[in-house]
Amino acid sequence: MTTPKQRPRQARSQATFERLLETAQALLEASGIEGFNSNAVVERAGMTPPAFYRYFPNKHALLQELGQRFMTIQNQIILDTPIDRRLAKNEFIAVSKKMLERTVQVTKDFRGGYALLVSLRAIPELRPVRLQSHEQMAAVLTERAPVMGIEGVGDHLMAKSRLVIETGYAAVEMLFETGFRNQGVILDATARANAAIFEIE
Repeated sequence: MTTPKQRPRQARSQATFERLLETAQALLEASGIEGFNSNAVVERAGMTPPAFYRYFPNKHALLQELGQRFMTIQNQIILDTPIDRRLAKNEFIAVSKKMLERTVQVTKDFRGGYALLVSLRAIPELRPVRLQSHEQMAAVLTERAPVMGIEGVGDHLMAKSRLVIETGYAAVEMLFETGFRNQGVILDATARANAAIFEIE
């Protein structure tokens, strides 16, 4: 089971729920995924184990909640960048690079973001959060494709959209792993790769 047991309704319960999430983020930031467990969260929050287990059956359920919030913030970058006309190749590359830059920044700003980035790929129980999110964003790109002048139909176009999403995610993860070395070069190359995937000329 990787979903919260119950959603708090009263203000006091909501405060406890959010405190556990905030403490988990602080722990992820300080110790990474390797040092993350429910006991550490409880101790750091100054709570008792029953307080934790009232809302989360295990640490994966807590990470899932954080992961969903994290992916929602990342996804909002795509949703907030509506494209209502055909873009020339250089325009598409510029827009794509800007979106990647924003993704890097929101990941930095989300406390424990890098640890979550890794956990959503590495922990089997959490992969559905990432996969479902990427599927949704690929569907958004596929829906917008005709307006942007991107050709393709059905599963063929969806596959390209999904590859664009996965390529961007991998580039962001790589930057965190390499200390953001050559960030401009990496993001420019990724944006150009996206244009090539969509066969924009």
